[in-house]
Amino acid sequence: MRAVHRAALLFVILLTATFSFAQQDPVALTDFPVPAWPANGVVPADMKDKYVFVDLAKNQYVVAYPENLGSATFEKDGPGPLKTGRFELLRNVAPVVSVAVTASGGKFKYAYNVANTPSGKQSLDQWSLVLPEKANPVLKGPDGWFAIHQAGRKFKVKDPNWIKTGGAAVWSFRKPEQVINPGDAKGGFELESELRPGFTLGYFRKAESVEATVAASGAGYPNPVRDQVNELLAVEYNSKTLVTIGPKFDSTADDKTIAADFVQGINALAVSGQLDANSDFVKSLVDQLKAVQGGTPASGVKIPAAKSPAETSVISALKVSLKVS
Repeated sequence: MRAVHRAALLFVILLTATFSFAQQDPVALTDFPVPAWPANGVVPADMKDKYVFVDLAKNQYVVAYPENLGSATFEKDGPGPLKTGRFELLRNVAPVVSVAVTASGGKFKYAYNVANTPSGKQSLDQWSLVLPEKANPVLKGPDGWFAIHQAGRKFKVKDPNWIKTGGAAVWSFRKPEQVINPGDAKGGFELESELRPGFTLGYFRKAESVEATVAASGAGYPNPVRDQVNELLAVEYNSKTLVTIGPKFDSTADDKTIAADFVQGINALAVSGQLDANSDFVKSLVDQLKAVQGGTPASGVKIPAAKSPAETSVISALKVSLKVS
């Protein structure tokens, strides 16, 4: 019975999922700060100051540096033999997230369901939701998980329209049996805030092992190597990134600002393949939202009929945030 319930929950989440991306940053949210590991395993001369690489095919990062780096012999005799090591990245999960937003008493409740689809190769143990500074969230996690709010966070994203300075809602498991394994799903991730919904980012990952924690500390590495390792292991890179919905707009936000956010979010979903960029739904809604940006009253927006779960989810969030019917 438990297996049947779990499978049913996963089906519902997959059916209604809107904001998942299959690959890292398909809308260029950010770039890896280190290069790809050369296919032939030989570091070219023009990368002589690069000591950390990503090997996404194996979900690993490679640390490769001269064993005498930082020593007197390095300056005198040049680079010594290469010292290499491979370590697991934490981003080989396949998350799908859906959210239901309800309004009550001037506040908004966000209820998230998270699935780790069968294509995932790691358990999904932690996830973070990027929040504005004013979110002041009240958080709740499912049984066996804890939730915390981290204030004063800065995020490495290229597009200034995504939240770059704010906070994060972080959920993490307590015991191994409570992680979300590939093919499983879990609900009960809840957040309450006075901010209306808009588009934001979520970072989904496996928890760090003891080995990963030691590697991330840079223990034993020369300074240039440690710096490059630490940069790569930041949550923006060492996680699977999704565009999703979360608290974003306070009561002073005008319709133009909200419309612009939804145009960006819809375009991001179209780039990811979750929405069809050539569909009448996307074309009509984006055109109308751009008109709102130009000064047309939001009350005039005619929401097109939804023909997919992704379109239904966009409409649901838009109705709450822009107060259209």
